[in-house]
Amino acid sequence: MEGISLLRAAAGELEAGRKVVECVVLATRGSAARHAGARMLTLEDGTLLGTVGGGTPELRCQEMSRECLLDGRPRRVTMERGIVDIACGGAQDLGVRALSQADLVALTAALDAADAGRTGRLLVDWSAPEPVATYEPDDVPTHAGEPHLEGDVFVETVAAAERAVIFGGGHVGRALVPALAAIDFEVTVFDDRPDVAKPENFPAASRVILGDFANIDEGIELTPCDYVIVMTHGHVADEQVVAQAVRHNPCYLGCMGSRNKRRVLEKVVADAGATPEQIAAVDLPIGYSIGAVTPAEIAVSIAAKVIEVRHAGDADKGPSHVSHACPSM
Repeated sequence: MEGISLLRAAAGELEAGRKVVECVVLATRGSAARHAGARMLTLEDGTLLGTVGGGTPELRCQEMSRECLLDGRPRRVTMERGIVDIACGGAQDLGVRALSQADLVALTAALDAADAGRTGRLLVDWSAPEPVATYEPDDVPTHAGEPHLEGDVFVETVAAAERAVIFGGGHVGRALVPALAAIDFEVTVFDDRPDVAKPENFPAASRVILGDFANIDEGIELTPCDYVIVMTHGHVADEQVVAQAVRHNPCYLGCMGSRNKRRVLEKVVADAGATPEQIAAVDLPIGYSIGAVTPAEIAVSIAAKVIEVRHAGDADKGPSHVSHACPSM
């Protein structure tokens, strides 16, 4: 559980009248396990959600969070290699605080905006005796703003979870839905079979659509932010969906099949009006060649590829940095 999912969990605990403590990475120096914005929640019953990096530093954070549950006092600490054993070096500036009903007001506003397709910012002033979140809408909606400190004020952009659209709800599709949901994608399944396109078949999916592969725009509006995965029950349907999906220039477009199938599909998609650049962007065969055979193994290979695409621009920010840049929203 990461990002907006943790914010939803925190809001749910506050709405239920239960205590919740958050530990947030405010800033880092050098090579740190998790970067600014990484969050761990400690619930009233001791349940832990999320992570700020694991190992000895996280054990310290867990201890501070349990203490904060009891006394409500915020903590701010810098963990460096010389203080605790951080194998990858560097340092993390961390904040621990008990959330309040005032935080719930800000969280609700941020989550409502995200659900409506807008972005906003949560701000927490860590110089205050009792830091509390406030919310402000972004004048120019964007996913590009990274969590950061402005003086003592921690600022993070809140936006809707990235969406993965799976065309085809067969065996691999069923295995892929929970795999993508586990890495914080909002998953939509689109299939043309009434006995397949049922929500109960995909409990981890946010939405299940019964539609026509020959006219997907009637059932769903794809955007440049979407991750599109095509694995229908037949080659013709795959070709139809890819030919339509490329026109929306999604963030990622992958299709299940062989290299021979790619040659055939390229011609079909070109005849439908796709540009050479659009055709080249189609990932087919989909995923990584890791010898995957079973639906679960294939789902892992696809999820790994999607993760790589998601973090394609993060190489200079450390191995665990999370970015959700989106060209339009």
